[in-house]
Amino acid sequence: MENPAAVEDVEASFERPLTVDEKRVVPAWLGTAWRTLNREVRGVAARLDLEEDVAGHLPVDDVKDIVVAMVERKLRNPDGYRTWGGDTESSTIDNALSSGKIYVTDEERRSLAPADVGAGALNGMYSIPLGRP
Repeated sequence: MENPAAVEDVEASFERPLTVDEKRVVPAWLGTAWRTLNREVRGVAARLDLEEDVAGHLPVDDVKDIVVAMVERKLRNPDGYRTWGGDTESSTIDNALSSGKIYVTDEERRSLAPADVGAGALNGMYSIPLGRP
């Protein structure tokens, strides 16, 4: 599946109009966010293609919201400032953001995890994935 998020989705959720420069870079950031999400949360694209009534299905809007949120973090703080001082003009750069990193939060990963099907649904004590989806 292709990236479910587009520049228009970022514009719709951002509280101000995007600048010309932001509109120029957001498509690349969306691509990075989509690739990062697929790399860090295995099976996302495949689970989007599942029928709605199949266990593990991911609604496209849920995934789109996360890709947009990943880009918004970068858009809100492209220079990676973590703290900013007052009179002394002290500042600290967040290393993850200052390197241009677009990332998935732990909360976002958890929200994309397959739903717990309950202890009685599995035939055994553990469920061990044996390969990549």
